[in-house]
Amino acid sequence: MARIQSEKLSKIVADRLMNQILQQGLGAGDKLPTEPALMETFGVSRTVVREAAALLASKGVVEVRPRRGMTVRAPDGSGVAESLHAHLQMSNVSPTQLLQVRLVLEIAIVRLAAVQATAEDLEALHRNLEQMQTAGDNRARTIELDTAFHELLAAATHNPIFSLVTKPIIELLRNLYMDKDHYMSLVDDTFADHQSILSALEKHSESAAELAMHNHLDRVEQNVRAMLSNGKK
Repeated sequence: MARIQSEKLSKIVADRLMNQILQQGLGAGDKLPTEPALMETFGVSRTVVREAAALLASKGVVEVRPRRGMTVRAPDGSGVAESLHAHLQMSNVSPTQLLQVRLVLEIAIVRLAAVQATAEDLEALHRNLEQMQTAGDNRARTIELDTAFHELLAAATHNPIFSLVTKPIIELLRNLYMDKDHYMSLVDDTFADHQSILSALEKHSESAAELAMHNHLDRVEQNVRAMLSNGKK
């Protein structure tokens, strides 16, 4: 293989390694060449190899562990989701803008989930509701279960892109809820809304699922606006 000469050596090495993973059909846990082997192959320094590995690790493509080297990571989209989350935070996205996007996205998700959801998906959603019902006054746990319900809906579409784009939006909402004590006064309504959504999914009714989600998100938007305008904690 031709040796690389460029100012962006680490990115080129990372791109070559990514191509190698794809072309060779490497999967989770498969090992990539050692640092000395990569240094020899590409004619670069150890620093460049480590920078390339860090680039791939930041994208969630590989894991780098002491004495184990670099291995392929199971694709879960977490690297991209974290990057999108950071971008949304830095872009100063308003709650209103966030809720507008969420409405379009989650309506599409729930309609597809009504068709695609398996028995296992429905059982996972049932467990989520059972756990939320018994969370009591544990605010952090309740918020986690509330947002997890929507992550489970995205997973029930069996389209990984929905999970990918949903994660950073849900993370921003989770942060918003954690900053507002007033959130706990809304839990009963949230639980009832989630029950209605799940009921529609169990009937595999796209129209009922869409209506239930629309009602839920309309209520959420009204409550978020009220929390923000009143400055309630």
